[in-house]
Amino acid sequence: MHHKGHESSSRKLVWVEGLNVGGWGCSECAWVFSLSDWPPGRSLEEITLELQAQLSEEFASHVCAEHRNVEAAKQAS
Repeated sequence: MHHKGHESSSRKLVWVEGLNVGGWGCSECAWVFSLSDWPPGRSLEEITLELQAQLSEEFASHVCAEHRNVEAAKQAS
């Protein structure tokens, strides 16, 4: 999904694991999905669908330039 004003790239949603993080993130920057609140739903299926929708929306709307990759920052200095 591409939104006007957001960069278009080959970025992908990937599983990220590190010392302080474990979860879904961007393949091109340091953005990691953060659950702000438990989604509404009465069944596991409803909750799963809501989480997937929230993850997709936040991933599509994030701006990589605002979440510099740690490796890229090291190389730039």
